[in-house]
Amino acid sequence: MEASSSNPPPMSYDIFLSFRGEDTRNTFIGYLYKELHQLGIMTFKDDNSLLIGDNISNKLVRAIEKSRSSIVVLSKDYASSKWCLRELAKIIDCMVQCSHRVLPVFYHVDPSDVRHQSGSFKKCFDEYEETLQQFMNYEQKEEHEVQQWREAMTKIANLTGVVVTKESVEVASIDKITKQVFDMLHYPKLVAADKLNNLVDIERRLYSMDTLIGLESNDVCFVGIIGMGGIGKTTIAEVFYDKVAHKFGKNRCFLRIQGHSLSLISLQHQLLSQLLRKEDIKIMDENEGEYMIKYHLSGKKVLIVLDGIDEKGQLEKLAGSPDWFGPKSQIIITTRNRDVLRQSNYKDKLLEYKVELLDYKSGFSLFCKHAFGDHTCPNENFEQLSKEIVDRVKGHPQALVQIGSYLYGQDIDVWKEELNSLDIDYNKHVFKTLKISFDGLEKTSQQVFLDLACFFNGRRKDKVIEILRSFDYRPHSEIQLLYDRCLIEVRRDGTIFIPNCIQTMGRKIERDADERSRIWIRKDVLDVFDKRHGVKHIEGIVLDLEEKQDKLKLQAGLFEDMTGLRILEIGNVEFCEDFTHLSKQLRLLNWHGYPSTCLPLQFESRYLFELLLPVGQNTQLWKGQKGFEKLKVIDVSDSRNLRETPNFTKVPNLESLVLRNCTRLYMIDHSISRLNRLTSLDLTCCVSLRSFSVINSCKSLTTLKLAGSGLERLKAANKNFCPKVLHGDEISLSPCVDNTYSPNILPPVKRRPGQLPIPSFHSISNFRE
Repeated sequence: MEASSSNPPPMSYDIFLSFRGEDTRNTFIGYLYKELHQLGIMTFKDDNSLLIGDNISNKLVRAIEKSRSSIVVLSKDYASSKWCLRELAKIIDCMVQCSHRVLPVFYHVDPSDVRHQSGSFKKCFDEYEETLQQFMNYEQKEEHEVQQWREAMTKIANLTGVVVTKESVEVASIDKITKQVFDMLHYPKLVAADKLNNLVDIERRLYSMDTLIGLESNDVCFVGIIGMGGIGKTTIAEVFYDKVAHKFGKNRCFLRIQGHSLSLISLQHQLLSQLLRKEDIKIMDENEGEYMIKYHLSGKKVLIVLDGIDEKGQLEKLAGSPDWFGPKSQIIITTRNRDVLRQSNYKDKLLEYKVELLDYKSGFSLFCKHAFGDHTCPNENFEQLSKEIVDRVKGHPQALVQIGSYLYGQDIDVWKEELNSLDIDYNKHVFKTLKISFDGLEKTSQQVFLDLACFFNGRRKDKVIEILRSFDYRPHSEIQLLYDRCLIEVRRDGTIFIPNCIQTMGRKIERDADERSRIWIRKDVLDVFDKRHGVKHIEGIVLDLEEKQDKLKLQAGLFEDMTGLRILEIGNVEFCEDFTHLSKQLRLLNWHGYPSTCLPLQFESRYLFELLLPVGQNTQLWKGQKGFEKLKVIDVSDSRNLRETPNFTKVPNLESLVLRNCTRLYMIDHSISRLNRLTSLDLTCCVSLRSFSVINSCKSLTTLKLAGSGLERLKAANKNFCPKVLHGDEISLSPCVDNTYSPNILPPVKRRPGQLPIPSFHSISNFRE
């Protein structure tokens, strides 16, 4: 890079490049200088930087003194030039006197030959000394100068450098040189060495980044680092940035966006200021900023990290397209919002790297480092507690660091208290970090997330979609949105998964609300019913039905005040009074061990789509005709007191009816014939049921389970009864408990013209006459 004046200012150059031109000028040196120049490293090269007419000797000396460091390329004929040796002597003198940094490059020479002035170097020094002896009138300083050159050669050979053999790939060698130049120039690293030593699993994550990017590609590469708050996106970006920074020199920028209320114009100004090394950049509006970024960077190889992008518009105005940047540029984006990466201009160029939670081993190591100052637990008394804490946190890095740091030096009672509180609340700093994603949602999406976090973690996605649709949400869009924001995942088995830290955050938000509407802990149910506080705001009660607890004793009358109740999933409950009321807003009613003989007389719901009352005390579901126009599923399995099914006239959309193990059921109401959408009927082990009529309206039935029932005959209206059953998914006709079969259970069926053959069923062939 050319000097701006004949008198270079202090530290005018980053690098002074010393070399023997005849050996390397047009090959290796040319490539090296070009790379340093592209990286923005101010490099002095004697045939490119000196002004014509200046005293070259004085100018070289001053250039060395005004350079922060030197690269000395030692080639086979380097010592044949007295000028090169004088440069080297001055460089070594500055190294000793002024902390000048020096990087030797051994270009097709052995460092040992340089150290001992042997090989090709021996001839040169022998000639210098021989010349001195031939001329008797030489001054003593000349002899001293030759000795100085020898000492300089020895000293530089003892420095750590880069060896370039004839077999070396020069591009790779230049990459090594630029990396060492960056270390030599002390460019500040984003991740300090002590912090880097405390990181766990970072090598594997960096390897994944390298594999994803493909470091040898000439294309502009965009990588989006995706993950929830506190999972380590910024740390990965920082360490990766430090690792590859030497490939980009000064053409790099780490822009921190999240948590700073900066306008797009301010962000554009920061980006250009860092990359162009100018502060006096004026941007009138966002469009001008976009144009300036394209204009100044389109031919440059740059490294840009945009940390904490929240919105598509930010990315569009800061790095809107691959053609904004030169070949081999790398644009790294960290975000909690996957939707930011859906940019049409990128097409398949924008790659996604999803940051996963730490595995147990890595999580334990990270926790111990902050709780004990070492990656292992030194104290047996704390080991079990440490394991339980790590197991509860489920691999969230920031939570492990914060909790470990808090517990450092604390006594064991404090540890136990912290462990007990983890299901309710994480460290407040972690909560704030995680809550950023929640705060960025619209109100409707916040409510959907709270429903999932409080009630539906681990449920099947299709079932959750059905429930959310009953709330008049747009379930597919909302679930996709929450997935994009890294708040939920959908696992391969089709279930919704919310990481423990995210679920805890959501439940804390609900628990701290002024008007709490969701309850999922039995103790909280008791508090609501005992204190009667906030009952009218309750919209959902979902308890763990598999949890083994004593019976809840509640006042049935309080349900009358829960007019907004939408979800009720409870079990093992008894009342001190008659149960007379349920909210008409109910969408899902799942009551294990329902305690009453039937549903409340006044209960009807145009919204209810699933009614599950297994192991109930009911003798009938409801009396008369009830309007449940959206009801799709009824399950009263194991209700041993149930005698008959209700009137289904006003339940037109019922698809599944489960009466399994209703051992006293003796009659199915004839209105079942009107259920045109009924696809599944389970009468397994209904031993008291002897017969029921089925007419042509059963044409939708695809699954009929009769194993162990007391049925003696199915009555059909005509001979073409239930064709879909016989050609359907399942018809279960297995032995009863006593290994007998019900005779004549199916009437003869006549094949219609063109109809597929009627399948034979193994159990049918075993019927007794």
